[in-house]
Amino acid sequence: MKVLVNALSARMGGIVTYTNNLLDAFERRGIDVTVFVPNEFTTRDRASIRRLNIGGYSSARRFLWEQTSWHQIVSQIKPDILFSSANFGLLRSPAKQILLLREGGLFDPFYLANMTATQGLGYVANRYLRRKLMLWSAMRADHIITPTHAMRDSLALWQPSILGKCTVNPYGTINDMFKPAARQRQWRDDGTLRMLYVSVYYPHKVPSLICQAVDRLNETGLPSHGRITMSPTELGEMSGSTFDQILIDDAASRGIITLGRHAYQALPDLYNSHDVFVFPSVSETFGHPMAEAMSSGMPLAVADTPVNREICGDAALYFEPFSVSGLVTAIRTLNADPDLRRRLSENGRARAVQRFGWEDHVDRLVDTFEAMAAGRAPSSVPAEA
Repeated sequence: MKVLVNALSARMGGIVTYTNNLLDAFERRGIDVTVFVPNEFTTRDRASIRRLNIGGYSSARRFLWEQTSWHQIVSQIKPDILFSSANFGLLRSPAKQILLLREGGLFDPFYLANMTATQGLGYVANRYLRRKLMLWSAMRADHIITPTHAMRDSLALWQPSILGKCTVNPYGTINDMFKPAARQRQWRDDGTLRMLYVSVYYPHKVPSLICQAVDRLNETGLPSHGRITMSPTELGEMSGSTFDQILIDDAASRGIITLGRHAYQALPDLYNSHDVFVFPSVSETFGHPMAEAMSSGMPLAVADTPVNREICGDAALYFEPFSVSGLVTAIRTLNADPDLRRRLSENGRARAVQRFGWEDHVDRLVDTFEAMAAGRAPSSVPAEA
């Protein structure tokens, strides 16, 4: 079976990590795969990689390029399966095409109601176009994958007909890499409650909520510090970041927040050196850091959204989205209850191992490739009871 992967959107964030981990897994399994990535994609030398310089294309230009030049490339390679791993696909694919839809905000009613008012008319037009192109791609694909049932259900609000060819395949984490340390940090063992938020920046990630929560905890007698794995330049480059940037710059200048990106290989030590993982993001399609934090045995406090509940289940405390007081209450609850912290930690590790193993994700993905190539219907992960 010859597989061609369109990973041309893998420029930053989770899609880069996902693509690199996928390449490792395919190589171990001996799968005949060719993967097209943008020039910016960072990876070790791989025979399977092909690079194209299209990183600066707009959504419309990128879509037109894919329907013409990319179509020709696919026709020349003649794969058994074309795996389009980031939202857009060919409208007339010369090979059986599986489309991974991973941008949930365009379809999420909560995101659209709460995060789009200040984005301006340009973003309205871009959002409308991206949603149209994604739905066209979905309707023309032979099969669709979403990483959560919540993402699938949001899509169905806009195009119910795609449900018949859509399966859910949750992403996974490398549980042997992300695991509790042999000598686990004890809660506040240096006298400070240390919160961690692993993410790249977008306004819907709401990192300023952590700054406000740390301030309030410090003011009320619980010494606290937050680490956010975003760089200051990320905020400056993103429209709609002004409020976050003001609060984060102020908190960083006072030393109650530490900013900075971390290499993927350094993340396990980062998780194991903090007390609680905080995830205020209000719009995700999966949320890899939540799975990594659970696998690492951390208690979690996360915004109460359908995706976050689907991923974390009984391994987290939930707070109302955008609510500083809700997050502070969750942190204080954890601080006062060692049994709760232990239970969340144990639940999280077990949940990550049972539901979100990386190799399990790849197994299901390869099964889908093989089923489509053989003309069979792929199977889906059932929703949690």
